[in-house]
Amino acid sequence: MKIRNKKITPLQIGRAALQIIFVIFLPALFINTFSGIKELYISIINHNFNAVALLPELIEAIAIVPLTIILGRFFCGWMCAFGALNDFLYAIAGKFRKHKWKMPQKADHFLKFTKYILLAFLIIFSWSIGMKSFSNANPWDVFGILAVFNQLPSFNVIFANMMPGFIIFLLICFASLFVERFFCRYLCPLGAIFSIVSRARTTNIVKPRDKCGNCRLCTSKCTMGIQLYRMNEVKSGECINCFKCIDACPRKNVQLEISGKNLKPAVAGAVTVAAITGMYYVGSFSANAITQSSNFIQNTSSNSQTSQSSSSLSKQTSSIQSETSQSDTSNSSQSQSSGTAVSKTGNSYADGTYTGSGTGFRGTTTVSVTVTNHKVTDIKVLSYQDDDRFFNRAYPTVSNEIVNLQTSNVDAVSGATYSSRGIMEAVSNALSKAA
Repeated sequence: MKIRNKKITPLQIGRAALQIIFVIFLPALFINTFSGIKELYISIINHNFNAVALLPELIEAIAIVPLTIILGRFFCGWMCAFGALNDFLYAIAGKFRKHKWKMPQKADHFLKFTKYILLAFLIIFSWSIGMKSFSNANPWDVFGILAVFNQLPSFNVIFANMMPGFIIFLLICFASLFVERFFCRYLCPLGAIFSIVSRARTTNIVKPRDKCGNCRLCTSKCTMGIQLYRMNEVKSGECINCFKCIDACPRKNVQLEISGKNLKPAVAGAVTVAAITGMYYVGSFSANAITQSSNFIQNTSSNSQTSQSSSSLSKQTSSIQSETSQSDTSNSSQSQSSGTAVSKTGNSYADGTYTGSGTGFRGTTTVSVTVTNHKVTDIKVLSYQDDDRFFNRAYPTVSNEIVNLQTSNVDAVSGATYSSRGIMEAVSNALSKAA
């Protein structure tokens, strides 16, 4: 007898509600977690690991990775905004499909190795060697720009800087209409990491096969296409704890266990999500406090150096003026000519205050740059459209480096690359008017 699929359960309604909340309020958790792992790896191989300096970049990884190792991939199934997008697209398409299309089992098994190949490629060529050729082909950066609800997405930024990534993003969305969790199954590099580390988890889905019928509903409902009907216990790292298999089983034979004891899926999901969210916000608060303290110290030091430099420059100028006044008219003329040439070459600029604009992560960044004694002495932000968290991480470091090095071509702040570039471009645009 054919068993009809159940209607959506309260557990799945609650899970969908949480996904919507995270899409709206924390859409970048996936992006920042992967970025944090990347920065940790790079700092280790370059032998410059600094826990305090890296803390802002590691918040998401610290909040999510340890709990994934212990409890499994709840983040992927309940909190990841990109995964939620895949779910929503597949669900919407399902309203118009007459028949459910299934990826052939052998093809599904083969394609799941693609994400591990992609992860290895990124580690070797992007993280280790530092190749930037593929930086504009990143679909999750595109998603990060599009996933904004308080303003219009910055399509001009995408079209100008991320067209390859935008095309890949559209292809992923199209494929997600036909294959459930297409990106998560086959392409997600963070999913590849979680698939490996979650094998040590203490929570597992168990389903004694000797009590199963022939329906295979658990397998047909599995979001990640795992062949559950073959298993007594789900050890696969592909499992994202969506619990559709538990809801689908007509015999109530599928259960969630932690260290051998039964656990209600709703309780497990709620506790894990609350723990990750709590760790994230506590970590963010701590990181902001540390960053503000560091920026205060850095600004104080920078102001002190600038004051000393101005004093020294003033003395040198007075000395030069004194010597010039004692020289003849010819020498005075040559000195003035030389001074004019210096202000227009190298990193020396004409005095004044100049305004410039650049393109950040979500839109235009506008700054005013003050030049005193032919040197950049102050950079003020007039407006920006990036997220506060990332812009505020980038601005103090980038502006101080520009003032100290007297060039807009400085290193971007890790974890806030596009905001850093927007500031640098805006300063460069302003200084082009001071040449």
